[in-house]
Amino acid sequence: MTTVQSLDRAIELLRLISAEHKSGARLSALVAASGLAQPTVHRLLKQLVEGGLVMQDAQRRYRLGHFAYELGLVASTHFHLRDQCAPYLARISAETGDTVFLVVRSGADSFCLDRQSGSFPIQVLTVEVGKRRPLGIGGGGLALLSFMPPDELPDVLDRIEPHLHAYGGLTRETLLGLIQTARAQGYASITNYAVAGVTSIGVPIRDRGGVVIGAISVSAMTARMQPREGLVVQTLQREIAGLQKGL
Repeated sequence: MTTVQSLDRAIELLRLISAEHKSGARLSALVAASGLAQPTVHRLLKQLVEGGLVMQDAQRRYRLGHFAYELGLVASTHFHLRDQCAPYLARISAETGDTVFLVVRSGADSFCLDRQSGSFPIQVLTVEVGKRRPLGIGGGGLALLSFMPPDELPDVLDRIEPHLHAYGGLTRETLLGLIQTARAQGYASITNYAVAGVTSIGVPIRDRGGVVIGAISVSAMTARMQPREGLVVQTLQREIAGLQKGL
């Protein structure tokens, strides 16, 4: 195994561990999710533990370690997207009454950076802050996937395809159809695949150069969302246009 291969595999393990940040990740789960042999995973984890990037708790589950926390604190001073988006998320949730999510891309995953609940009695809390899911899942994740550079799409689809079926039986072919529709209409819409009976609408956030740096989505029960989809899209597009002027 080359040094580059070892680094790539260690990074993938860190992603998998961060996805289970609340409960912790078992060795067997990391082996299954990574597709690596158990001795390889164990060796890489040992090195990550020694470096402080990973720790083991009393139940022998793996979690991100103190050095990962320190790196996050240092890096956070250069990433202000969550703070910049906060007032826009608040306005969108207040106007729609529904839950609003801010997600960013992390490799082949979407990562939930923030969430704002609305005033409607039934809120759809499909993903927690700090949680990651394969790109294409949820309105924000589908927006990130649909509006990424086209040359990156085939590789990302190859990486996420093994995980799609767990989300309502989603297939690569169905996802490609959703991507095509999103590109044609300028926003992403997905129903049932993340959570049954839920529709999520996502719009990408672009920097001054037109590069997609995140997405904001609104999720609600499908019966509530369908007759209001146009209004929700208008609200998202208006607020994101205002946000982008300040980026």
